[in-house]
Amino acid sequence: MPSSSAGSRHAHDDLPAGTPPASAARTSRGGHYEPGKLRDALVREGRRMFEENGATELSLRALARRLGVSEAAPSKHFKGGKEELLAAIASDGFRELAALRVKLSKQTMTPYQKAREMMSSYVRFAQAHEGLFDLMIGPRVLPEFRRGEFTETGDVSYAYFANSIFDLARLHGWPKKSLEYLSHSAWSVEHGIAALILARRIPREDSGLELQKMIEFAIDFFLDSVAAGPPARAATRATAAHGRPGPARPADDRPARSPKPA
Repeated sequence: MPSSSAGSRHAHDDLPAGTPPASAARTSRGGHYEPGKLRDALVREGRRMFEENGATELSLRALARRLGVSEAAPSKHFKGGKEELLAAIASDGFRELAALRVKLSKQTMTPYQKAREMMSSYVRFAQAHEGLFDLMIGPRVLPEFRRGEFTETGDVSYAYFANSIFDLARLHGWPKKSLEYLSHSAWSVEHGIAALILARRIPREDSGLELQKMIEFAIDFFLDSVAAGPPARAATRATAAHGRPGPARPADDRPARSPKPA
């Protein structure tokens, strides 16, 4: 990704001809950006434009006008044009989700509660930022821009989430070889819930279900199976195969009710 400044170029170099240097850090919308951080301002304002009107109305020229800089300025930071800007906006979304998960990781909770909140945070983020979430996980960002910042920010978010699943799994006796399967299964659960909600597919209108209760039930259903441990899974599989029930180990750290975020 291009850096926020190039060589000894100053912030006022990106302003339209004739603009006094004293106003170099002032945007046309009354906001400000720090000298040398125009790229950050472009991403921030570009995200606002995207969330207001979607990708169709977003352009580097419109963004330049909105920030009050020269039409050429955004191209200096996004040589891949609008497509690179969209990747940067998606990366900003991953960065925000990662920050939420970093905060959760520092809270005092049982492994079950922490894994539960990590999964719930993904669904909440999707609900709060529908268009942005779709950009982050959908095919709109072109393959050539799915590297660098885009991959790195997504990896940070995933790492905190996956570690919470690993901690719960280790506590209940899951072997190392199962950990990645469990984290990917958990990812499938949280993402499936989020995608179906945004597609307005769940809950079904004829079900009478409350959305939040359905989200909690689905996440708890998965985590309960992790907390039950390998012996319970083996017993369940044996019952399914042969019709003989086996012993099950209860999950011992499940919360009695939904943990309230701090």
